Amino acid sequence: MVSKNNAYRKEINRRGFFRSVAGTTAAGGLSTLLAKRAIAQPTTPVRDGSAHAFSYDAAADADATFPQSVMSGGPTDSGAIVWTRIAEAAYREGQPVGVQVANDETFDDPAFEGVVDASTVSATHDYTVKVDLDGELDADRFYYYRFIYDGTASRTGRLRTMPSADQHVDDLSFGVVTCQDYQNGYYGAFHHIANESIDYVVHLGDFIYESSDGAYVSPTGEIKPGRDFDLPSGASLAESLDDFRFLYKKYKSDPLLQEALERHTLIAGWDDHEIGNNRYWDYATDAPVLPNKDDGSKPSVAMEITANGIQAWIEHMPMRVEYDPSEEDLHEQLRLWRRFEFGDLVDLVVTDERLFRDGPPCEDRTLTCTNEDDPDRTMLGSEQKSWFVDSLSESSARWTTWANEVLTMPLTAGEDWYQVEFLEDSWDGFQAERAELMNAVDDASLRNFITLTGDLHCSMAGYQHAGYGEVSWNRDTVGIEFMTPSITSVCAADVVDFPGDWDREALAAIAKAENEHLEYINWYEHGYSVVEFTETDCEFTVYGVDADENSADAEKRTLAQYRVPDGELSLEALSEPKTVSRS
Repeated sequence: MVSKNNAYRKEINRRGFFRSVAGTTAAGGLSTLLAKRAIAQPTTPVRDGSAHAFSYDAAADADATFPQSVMSGGPTDSGAIVWTRIAEAAYREGQPVGVQVANDETFDDPAFEGVVDASTVSATHDYTVKVDLDGELDADRFYYYRFIYDGTASRTGRLRTMPSADQHVDDLSFGVVTCQDYQNGYYGAFHHIANESIDYVVHLGDFIYESSDGAYVSPTGEIKPGRDFDLPSGASLAESLDDFRFLYKKYKSDPLLQEALERHTLIAGWDDHEIGNNRYWDYATDAPVLPNKDDGSKPSVAMEITANGIQAWIEHMPMRVEYDPSEEDLHEQLRLWRRFEFGDLVDLVVTDERLFRDGPPCEDRTLTCTNEDDPDRTMLGSEQKSWFVDSLSESSARWTTWANEVLTMPLTAGEDWYQVEFLEDSWDGFQAERAELMNAVDDASLRNFITLTGDLHCSMAGYQHAGYGEVSWNRDTVGIEFMTPSITSVCAADVVDFPGDWDREALAAIAKAENEHLEYINWYEHGYSVVEFTETDCEFTVYGVDADENSADAEKRTLAQYRVPDGELSLEALSEPKTVSRS
């Protein structure tokens, strides 16, 4: 197989040609569509001492003016982006928006006051308001913020700035979440997240699902009561800009989700459902493909839907997106990948694993699939891959951490030529590039490498190797991967028809037996996880939360807890969760 891989690398094929051409020519369609649109960018507020912009009636109904409440994201060491949306019925042409930030929840000790010009608030951006406070606040601390519009104050949010890159940091914690299908469950998990003593929330994607007809709910269930809705276009899967905007507004109208977003600053990527299930990029046509959409393989249709999804995502998620419509190449126009340096303790690398990825390796999804290990296949694209490798080599933090969308560890059965990969949408479908990245991790000689993963709707803990199967003969253990369960999206076990007397635990046992790198797996619990970094260890705790109960009192239980000692690539199971006290 070594000679086979070498032959792959030397082969000049049609797909490789198109990929090289795509780097030097205009990415037609989508780049043009985005360039013609007014893509929402964060606004820099003007400091204004006039009291009228900040006067409000304490009895006014905040929810009537700010129906999606507030949220913050994109933290830096001197600020963050704060977000809200004005209700269309409350909108007043010419009315500016006041922004207040304080050191205390009562706003008696102000840190910043500014005004957003009225011209930036309109239907053009769905009445959303994104304010960039970068450069206005101090590093490594919590602040409280609110918006004031036409005499009404929003609910109060809390944000956290990052420590500076050269700062010593003793400890850092993330709540880790993914996959929150509104129609398949309720958001009790977010109430528990709101009450976690964590520093930030990392969202690994699928903030929305593009379905209105329960397309992704459990095969044994149905849309949860109170979760039914129709999209503005009448389609079953989102197509129009209004469809995607509607979904964000619907999801963020949930009071338990609002509670978590008000309390914690978000660091978010995306996955496929923000636009379309199993989406990918076709380098031959230089266009996206949306396999589940009507005519989703037609470039013109897929271009329009993808542009609509991107525009709504940028409007409704307070993230730092580098967007330059003057660039001809789409891959230069829109950049979601980024690196967060939390002092000397944690480097967090966030990747985009959807906008650049090739399609599935096997169109017929049969056991005869042989091109998962094709070295020409890419998930990251050449520029992002180079950036990722450079980020590893530049990282000097104690814990280098990857916010990764889909499972890197194999999930297979059998061996050698008889090995079957079950998840072609994961890194199993991109084995050569995975080996390249994992060998880069090995070469970087990082002190610790931790990967946080979502997408699969189950929880896992296991070991990452430099190579698996026959793609790479380097079997060094290079990192630890933790997968967080879905908030509500259908659990992996719910789509399996268990034969005979098999049960959920039996399936997990089989998966572990066939995949020796797996230490833990739970196929059937919704919930979230918390990862805590200190100078001595990394601790990962998985919580299960009942997604069938529409209540803040939804039961929460600890499913598993693992410790990774500093400098040791080992998973230590902890019998009881540790109580963490934070100021």
